[in-house]
Amino acid sequence: MAEKETSTGTAAQNDNVEAVRDIGLGGWVRTASARQATEAEHSLTIIQGIKMYPQACFWACVVSLVYIMDGYDTALMGSLFAFPNFQERFGVPQVHKPGSFQVQAKWQTALGLASPLGNIVGIIVNSYMTERIGHKRSVLITQFFLTGFIFISFFAPSVEVLFVAQLLCGFAWGVFYTLAPAYASEVTPVVLRAYLETFVVLCSGIGQLISYGVLDGLLGNTTIWAWRIPFGVQWVWTIIIVPLVALAPESPWWLVRKGRLEDAVKSMKRLSSNQDETQIRNALALMVETTELERSMTEGASYIDCFRGDNLWRTEIGCFVWLSQVLVGFGITSYATYFFEQAGLAPANAYKLTVGQGGLHFVAVALSVFITARYGRRSIYMVGCLIMSCSMFVIGFMAIPTQTQGIGYGSAAMYYVWYATYEATIGPIAYIVVGEVSSTRLRSNSIALGRNAYNVVNIAATCVVPHLLNPNASDWRGKAAFLAAGFGICCAVWGWFRLPELKDRTYEELDILFSKRLRARDFAKYEFNREVEIEAKLADFEHHE
Repeated sequence: MAEKETSTGTAAQNDNVEAVRDIGLGGWVRTASARQATEAEHSLTIIQGIKMYPQACFWACVVSLVYIMDGYDTALMGSLFAFPNFQERFGVPQVHKPGSFQVQAKWQTALGLASPLGNIVGIIVNSYMTERIGHKRSVLITQFFLTGFIFISFFAPSVEVLFVAQLLCGFAWGVFYTLAPAYASEVTPVVLRAYLETFVVLCSGIGQLISYGVLDGLLGNTTIWAWRIPFGVQWVWTIIIVPLVALAPESPWWLVRKGRLEDAVKSMKRLSSNQDETQIRNALALMVETTELERSMTEGASYIDCFRGDNLWRTEIGCFVWLSQVLVGFGITSYATYFFEQAGLAPANAYKLTVGQGGLHFVAVALSVFITARYGRRSIYMVGCLIMSCSMFVIGFMAIPTQTQGIGYGSAAMYYVWYATYEATIGPIAYIVVGEVSSTRLRSNSIALGRNAYNVVNIAATCVVPHLLNPNASDWRGKAAFLAAGFGICCAVWGWFRLPELKDRTYEELDILFSKRLRARDFAKYEFNREVEIEAKLADFEHHE
């Protein structure tokens, strides 16, 4: 397998070299052009970036729309368990309450786990598929299959069939999970990367809001359409997304990795309002140089390479920032409604507070744009973890006395503080870091490993947390927040020692910084001597070739 990977990489590299010669970007001329492109990247302001790359922003947002479908389904399934007709179709009669039905606990758990389990497979498949056929075709092919999978949910005759449908849909969303952040990070300039990655998170919140709106409109409906219509709404997004993505340009970074430099130039022209041939050639030179630099530092582009040399640290960062999203709210966030009930609130009020999260998600993520513009990834991550830990400690202490409705509302208020902090800091920052930290050649694999680390921990939490909260089991109730608070502090400590500052760095500069094995806190203040560091490495690489 390693031999095949190496030969494939060599072939693509030879194609790159020949293509570079054809367009007049050879040797030191290419390096000089790359230097100019790097300087241009660093000189761009946010406003200038938007004016120069409006098409890139638009297409990154188009591909990110696939996240709306996942956010919609995530909120949908948990809420449908309360719909009488859904309970009648997929549940069993309740002996102590004639005429009523309830979905069995084992199937509630199974349906909750179906999507994450499907995600794991889809994420792995995407890491191979995207690198082989590109981002654009991967979206279109996955959307085609997802449209069919939704039919299975829509017409499901039993809970077993519905489980299979959710598993298959989860597979498709797993593909989107890694594809959308990777595409956004590759088509936008350095100054806009964080904002387009944040939009990915915002799309998930939009999906939740739409889900709550659809369900609210069907609350009084007692027919079979009360649960079929919410599933059918998902086809609307296919109608919107497919035609747009079919017109989208492919990632120029992917085209460069495949040696298709002329196609990369065409793609860059479609992504930018600036048609200056010199600047486009400089940008292409930087992509070629970065790709060759990464080849000189890495043998192949397989999963094994993610754990070799400097890439091991980069993989660690990608995995930990994503799984920390589960750890900082462990025991609380996945079962918010149930937690509010255990904290002393009436079920109806607990549900209303959960629905309120959808609106808070949208507002907090929108505000995170201003935070990201002002502060670095490292400081946002650590400060966010510490604020969330304090919130969880307060919730834990409030759970010690006898629970009343007043204490329940107090706990809910602190949870909202935690949730707003999460959505303004670690929620979007994880996507930004994962999109930036990996090398361009290993991006799909690195994002796949990070997201699956999240899925594994999330599945474990889904299985463990009900036993922590349930009064008939461990009976921790709100005191489970102490566990989340402890995890939050651990994440902040990890960030201090292991999370470097990635803000305002090109992918080429990050390759060099990681190769120098600096301490995480030294990344931000390091100043490059380009001629000594980057050009020397490339000269050594060309000498060996």
